[in-house]
Amino acid sequence: MKHLSQLLLACCLLLSFSTSAERIVLVSSNYHPHYAEDLPQQGAVTEIVRQAFALQGVQIEVVFMPFGRALYESKAGNFTGLIAAWYDDERLEHFLYSQPMYANQIVLFKRRTMPLEFRNYDQLAATRHRLGLVQGYAQPHGLLETGLNTIAVASDEQVFRMLALNRVDLVPADKLNGLYLLQSLLPEYAEDIEYIEPVLEQRPMYLVLSKQDPRSEELMTRFNRGLQQLQASNQYRAILQRLLPEPTDER
Repeated sequence: MKHLSQLLLACCLLLSFSTSAERIVLVSSNYHPHYAEDLPQQGAVTEIVRQAFALQGVQIEVVFMPFGRALYESKAGNFTGLIAAWYDDERLEHFLYSQPMYANQIVLFKRRTMPLEFRNYDQLAATRHRLGLVQGYAQPHGLLETGLNTIAVASDEQVFRMLALNRVDLVPADKLNGLYLLQSLLPEYAEDIEYIEPVLEQRPMYLVLSKQDPRSEELMTRFNRGLQQLQASNQYRAILQRLLPEPTDER
């Protein structure tokens, strides 16, 4: 009986260890200051995903690459999912969406020397401006329907550099992302570029899991449960305060 009890205890410990050691590999792009390979804890969004999963006994590993490739690789099932993406109807065929984490404010950035009065998309459509986009990013509803000439590149840093060098005229981007890039990665152009209002869209960020992975439905249920626990705690607010510093707006 003693040996049987020891065997049962060993089995329970082994089961507990295997559950706590469950591990998935997610893919991500660099999207400062929200998530990036060179940020502390890889950014606020990555830390939210990490801690929400940890509450459910799941550890994550994150591989970084340009967004277009990350989207393709996760769609193909080569990774369990993407750390963060915006909602897009076309992606529902390939991905499960989590509950929202927090929202980006999407605005238009332009060169300070370029005059532009912007109130609505009809007014924008009457211009001949060139629109700089990042490959794979979902765009605010109505923006592409303006018929503006679009030029797509691989990264946020690249598209802002093109804006500063007069190769595109407008860039739709998250306000914090644009300000961070200009102040931290492209300071030589910070005085030359500004954002304009109104805000085009409040766009929530979601964890997305590939439907190619048979574990995705269960993992998404567990993530959403962990996210609810995290958001109800002080830890969620502490992550945002510690890892999401707002760049100084010096317009």
